[in-house]
Amino acid sequence: MPRVQGYDIYHWPGQGQGLFLFNRELANTLIDMDDKHTWNKDFNTGVKFIDEQHKYFFNIVSLLKENLNAGVCKDSASRIFFSLAHYAEHFLIQEEIYLKDYSFPGLREHKNLHKEFIRRVIQFQVEYEKDVGETCRTMLVYLEEWFENHNLKHDKEAVDYFREKGL
Repeated sequence: MPRVQGYDIYHWPGQGQGLFLFNRELANTLIDMDDKHTWNKDFNTGVKFIDEQHKYFFNIVSLLKENLNAGVCKDSASRIFFSLAHYAEHFLIQEEIYLKDYSFPGLREHKNLHKEFIRRVIQFQVEYEKDVGETCRTMLVYLEEWFENHNLKHDKEAVDYFREKGL
């Protein structure tokens, strides 16, 4: 895989245009990208950069769950919030670029889902100041639902659309 100043470079399958840059070193400092948590191969879409995005998010959720169960959510909250911001700024925006570039018919709805995700993360940050424990529990439920509903359903629908178009 080609590299540019610490970034892995991906192209959309079958296309020479549309770069996706992924800084593995930065991502690894935020969330462990190794197979520390159980990753089900059924989660894969077959598109490497989307699968890495989903795995990154899956590991954020796993870390939150692990820390909540250990009673140390407060100790890891800034890392989790920063990782969620990185996910939104890096992965969700890149996803929207591809959806737009390939005229995905559900682009508007998909972007609205992303906006709602960002709004909820900001809301969790505000709520965290008031009640750490409850916010961590509520956030975990929301993030698990996002993984199941968005990553495993909406993103797979987009990948299926791209495949239908021969991309």
